[in-house]
Parts: sequence; C-alpha cells; structure tokens
Amino acid sequence: MKYKLGIIGVGKMGGSILSGILKSKIYLGNQILLYDVNQETINYWKEKGLYFSNNVKELVESVEMVLVAIKPQMFERLKEYRYDNPELVVISIAAGKTIDDLKEIFGDKLFIRVMPNTPALINAGATAISRSENISDEIFEKVKRIFSSIGCVEEIKDNQMNEIIPVNGSMPAFLYYFAKAFIDDAVNRGIDKDVAKTLASNAIIGSAKMILESDKSIEQLIIDVCSPGGATLKGLEIFDKYDLNKIIKETGDATINRAYELSKVKHF
Repeated sequence: MKYKLGIIGVGKMGGSILSGILKSKIYLGNQILLYDVNQETINYWKEKGLYFSNNVKELVESVEMVLVAIKPQMFERLKEYRYDNPELVVISIAAGKTIDDLKEIFGDKLFIRVMPNTPALINAGATAISRSENISDEIFEKVKRIFSSIGCVEEIKDNQMNEIIPVNGSMPAFLYYFAKAFIDDAVNRGIDKDVAKTLASNAIIGSAKMILESDKSIEQLIIDVCSPGGATLKGLEIFDKYDLNKIIKETGDATINRAYELSKVKHF
C-alpha cells in the first residue's frame, strides 16, 4: 500500500485535519493521498507538495486508512464505485451517518466515526470519537493521534454520536450566538464594539479554563460570581424566568433530530 492515509474532501474541516497531521508530522506529505472537486483547493495543496487522486475509487484502493470529510448530503456520490480494499479503515466525520450507512458504501470494513468541531481550524478542536467493535486498540490509537493534532479527543459509544453533536459539534455556533447577543447589547448601550468583543471573548476563555481546571463544580463557580442580592444574580433570574434550560434542551433535541434525519438523506 503506497499511502498511509487518504482524505476525501479537503475543505475547511478536512483541510484543518490535514494541516494538523502535517504540523505534528504524524504522516509526511508523500504518505497522504487527497481527493477533492474544487480546483482552487487542489491547486493550494498541490503547491504544498500533496498528491491528488483522479477519483474516489483510486484513492480508496491506494490507502491504508481513508478519512471521509464531505457533507452527509454528498454520500450518495460515493456509491458510484465498488471498493476492493479488504483491510481498509474508514474514518467518517459526517453527522448522522451510521456504521451501517458506511457499510452500505464501503462494504465490510473497519469503521471509526468522529465528530470534530470548527475550532480545529486553530488547533483548538474538541473531537468525539467512536469505533466499531472490530477496531483494534492499535488502529484506534492511530486515529485518536490524528485528531489529537487539532485539539482534545474523547471516546464515546457509537450510539451516542448524534447525541454528542450539541455538546461539541454545534457548540461553537451556539456560543458565537450567545457571545454576539451580549456584545450587540453592550454596543447598544454605548460601549465600543472592539472593547466589548475583547472582554466578552476573554471572559468565555477564562470561564472555560475555570470549568476545566478548577476543583469546584460548575454550580459552585456560578455561586462564586454572584454576590447575594447583586447584579449577576438579578441577571440569572431572567434566565430562570424564561427557562433557559428548557430552551437549551429544545435546541439539543432539534440538533440531534436533524442528525438522525441526515442519516436518511438520499439526494445531493
């Protein structure tokens, strides 16, 4: 087998993972084979010395592992070929696509499902990973090492891959929305936008570090910010008034339900 890894789709996420692999020297450029349909993407990576396959079938049959980094709606295109590579390890980052979906395309292979998120673009990703029962610890550690090059990695059960999406896959968008609302409110109150953006962003970074590094529970961290009868407590009362927990549950339900719907998508 000439190549250690193939990547189908080298867009934002596929390209971020590839950058992490190359930066960490997990694989060298001449050990990786790529496929994409965007000519600008192809030119960009070719200029960096990477190799491209003429089609998906050629790539799959030339690599030990393949990372499928295309949108779930595009999976039907992979069914155009039959793949002859019995030792193939298939890694998929597509939301909603189950191991059974992958078997329908690639046959009886070795499968690992992964849910990264967009902060992988700056090597600050949070990736959930699961494996089929026949994946060896050696192979699994190799794949975990790939995603460790772009951030943290946590293993979950395969039947939890849709349920984890609100927690990491979609979480950046939810936090951006939350941050934007507070920043916009500050601007409307006359505060400079750059000042509000810097303070809010660093408050989020610092709070996240406190959650990870403090020995206190999140509940206690909340209490620590709130003085009895103080301003923060009054603000939290509004969260309770409009039942923020219920809103977040409904947000999670909608996100997860859409992931299950995507597993049934047949058009592209």
